[in-house]
Amino acid sequence: MILRKALTFSDNQENILQIEQKLRSMEIGTSGTFALADDIFSKTLIKSKPDFIFIDASYFETSEFNIFSQTDHLSHTFGNSSIIILCRIIDPTIQRNFLQAGAQDCILWNDFLQNDIEKNLFFAKERQVLRSRFKKIANDYKQLFDANPLPMWVYNVENGQFIKVNQAACQKYGYTLKEFYQLSIQDLVGNSPTDSPLISDQFATHHTKSGQLIYVELTSHPTIYKGTDAVLVLAHDVTARVKAEQEKNVASKQLFLIFEHSSDAILLTDSEGKILEVNSASEELFNASKTFLQNKSLAEIVKPEFNTPFDSLWEKFHAIGKHEGKISLKSTHNDTKIASWRALANIREGIHLHIFNDVTESELKVRENELNSRILSSIKDSFTLKATLNAISNNIRLFTGWENVEFWLPDSQNQLLFLASSSANPNNAQFVNFAEASRHRTRGFTEKSISNNSWISKSAYWFNDLYHHESFTRQELLDPNLHYTAVSIPIFEAPNSDQIVGIIILITDQEVSYDSYLTGILSKVAGGLGNLIEKVKAREELSNLFDYSADLICIADKNGFLVKTNPAFSNVLGFSVEELKSKRFTDLIHPDDLETSAQQIAKLYQGEIIRAHANRYQTKAGTYRHFAWVAVPDPNGKQVFVIGRDVTELKAQTDLILKNAEQTRNMLESITDGFISVDKSWNVNYWNASAERILGIEKEAVLNQNCLSLLQELSPELATMFEEASKKHTSLFLETYLSQQNIWIESTAYPSNEGLSVYIRDITLAKEHSLAIATMQKNLEAIINATNELIWSVDKEYNLTIANKAYFEMLSDLVGNPVDLDTSTARESLSEAVKAKWRAYYERCMQGEPHSAIEDLASYHPAGKRLRAIVNFNPIYDHQGNVTGVACFAKDISELTQKMETIDQQSNQLKEIAWFQSHAVRQPLAKILGIVDFLEVTEAELDQETAQLLTDLKGSAQELDDVVKTIVKKAQRND
Repeated sequence: MILRKALTFSDNQENILQIEQKLRSMEIGTSGTFALADDIFSKTLIKSKPDFIFIDASYFETSEFNIFSQTDHLSHTFGNSSIIILCRIIDPTIQRNFLQAGAQDCILWNDFLQNDIEKNLFFAKERQVLRSRFKKIANDYKQLFDANPLPMWVYNVENGQFIKVNQAACQKYGYTLKEFYQLSIQDLVGNSPTDSPLISDQFATHHTKSGQLIYVELTSHPTIYKGTDAVLVLAHDVTARVKAEQEKNVASKQLFLIFEHSSDAILLTDSEGKILEVNSASEELFNASKTFLQNKSLAEIVKPEFNTPFDSLWEKFHAIGKHEGKISLKSTHNDTKIASWRALANIREGIHLHIFNDVTESELKVRENELNSRILSSIKDSFTLKATLNAISNNIRLFTGWENVEFWLPDSQNQLLFLASSSANPNNAQFVNFAEASRHRTRGFTEKSISNNSWISKSAYWFNDLYHHESFTRQELLDPNLHYTAVSIPIFEAPNSDQIVGIIILITDQEVSYDSYLTGILSKVAGGLGNLIEKVKAREELSNLFDYSADLICIADKNGFLVKTNPAFSNVLGFSVEELKSKRFTDLIHPDDLETSAQQIAKLYQGEIIRAHANRYQTKAGTYRHFAWVAVPDPNGKQVFVIGRDVTELKAQTDLILKNAEQTRNMLESITDGFISVDKSWNVNYWNASAERILGIEKEAVLNQNCLSLLQELSPELATMFEEASKKHTSLFLETYLSQQNIWIESTAYPSNEGLSVYIRDITLAKEHSLAIATMQKNLEAIINATNELIWSVDKEYNLTIANKAYFEMLSDLVGNPVDLDTSTARESLSEAVKAKWRAYYERCMQGEPHSAIEDLASYHPAGKRLRAIVNFNPIYDHQGNVTGVACFAKDISELTQKMETIDQQSNQLKEIAWFQSHAVRQPLAKILGIVDFLEVTEAELDQETAQLLTDLKGSAQELDDVVKTIVKKAQRND
């Protein structure tokens, strides 16, 4: 059964028959045969999408027909078909031109007819798929052109006219863009006959607008630009380098041409394989000098593949007289290379010609593609990182034939490496046990381990004699009698990145010499795994996000039905998955929200992204919850992706916050302090009424305005404080005078992540009071120091808080040393009895009882100096009426005491005199009063004058009696 179809383009009927015969042998049907110049095809043919297009380019070099343009035309017409070019000869330039025109492969005519080309067709199909993908990112390369720091341009092949130039070219050559488009490539080259505008990878001489001659290294590629055959050129100014090397190159040019005319390594051997002569290319290929090679035999520098003995190859060569195939080279640097080997026997008698061409890269690419294909095929159904790594490990193990493959990845904190996957040969019990015992292993980045060698060096490591290697720490799991080999390969984030994301380790129980061929393949494959691993991680994280997210996530089709919902949908709303699938997205929206939601949904299906749309959504219980939705349309217009967050509690909290914010705003407007809020750009976003009153500036004049310039005019100190608080992110306090307002203010700035909050208080009155208090304090100090009496106060702990000069002098006199407010030394000199007595005085007053005491301080004085004082104790109250201390006033009454004693003596003497006088005078006075009373009682007849005299006598006697009584009373009182 023919499942594949092909088109054939050829102008040679014989070739057409051979092509069709070859295709039939491969079970490929021919959908049509056309001449090379045919360019019009039926829609039916185009829609049939042939798998392959074979173009016979056997004689294109002798034809005037542009086969490259035809190839490009066919590539665009049959976009999904793989184009195969059949050539008689292939050189790199021809092959590159065909590939750039849209072909997927070039095959030699003889190879096509004689060999199995299934592998070529497979890779051609793969390249076609890649080409289709590359077209999608072609727009990205425009950025590489425009932003490239090196001059780049595109010119018309036919006339050399510039049709696209980047800015770097304008700067380098001095032309404007308009001027450049009026030039051709020949205008840059000038009249030099050695320079050509055609494609060249050699240095060229160009002329700038100013006439300066510069040397440029050109990298050119043919292209099609807007339907025109063109050349894309990148120019690198190498003037300095060229001029420095010109003299050197002139001398060595002839020698270079002689030794480097052939890119192939050519050797001459005798009949036994001994090397007689080599060219310069041989030195490069074998990494050895001519002298070294001429002392070797061919068997010493090559190694047949598939363990074929060299002797059998040599015998076959002698028998046939020629040989063609691939062979490995033994490099002196253990750098494995693969070369094509063509040999011809007896070019002269006993002299054999051998031509080697390095095909390492292409062979590595084939093997690399094979391994990549296996890996991609095996992981297409893997949805977790573990499953993906296991599939990759198995394929690498099967591909290399090694016994065990491990993947080591860094943990999420990037603190250590852990064994993420291990694949062991199931037929090797030792490595099965080794893999099982190694599970859950971790390695810190500073620990010795074979994985860390590659992690630190960012390069592959080859470990011979693994069991005894210092970096290997799992010897207990292996057999000490076997010779183990290991290789560790770093996995990079991207092919050209230096960021390592993991390590691959291969282990075998065989002794294997260093194989750069294997290391190269694994390194290139590993270079592409980083991106793949990150994608799988992202896919797994996305899956976990969908399954475990607390938010509602769903996919709805173009009719609004819920196609897929995450578990949170059922958990929050109460509907089963089946119930949800039977509903449209709009079925559960609250009726009052349906109109606005329908408008948003209509925009969504028109391709707009919906952000933060809020509505109420019904639960199975019939209640409604508040949700905020984000919805993104599918680019294909078939589905929409929706994420909803339950904001029911958040809305309640928000409402409460808004209510609190209003209360806060009311509070800020009612406080007497000015409040100012500024954002990080110094724009004022709040200015309360008290700030208006204190600073005299209306809020409308400053809201949403930069406040720094205003503050500079108002008070430079205040502006500086604002800036310092914001810069240091710490609260600051400032007291300053505003001359324009004639007020004192105190300001406190509190920084936050959003900006600065500032409180301002008018302290003019407090400042005046403070100054008055300070003046009163100074006056008080002057008053208490103006007297010689002792004045002091103590707090509730009996510590001295204030005292006048007389008190300190007295205390210094008592202890014999100067003292200050710290009287602990003075207290230590007193006896416990004295201290207890004074503590009792203070405690009595602490109870709120003012009292006085007379103290003879002579007992405290070391010299017994007489010192007697009366001490008044008065409580000190705070503003709440609590006693906080005791105020004491001691008046020296030593002299007064002496005077009182003298007065007492004199008083006693006066008492005696008064007693004597009162009693001695009272006796005759009593007699007089008795006679007067008698005369009044007897009613004796007296003349008027006598009666008046008697009355006066009685009055005088009574007055004298009152005087005597007063003297007696005063004497008694003084007593």
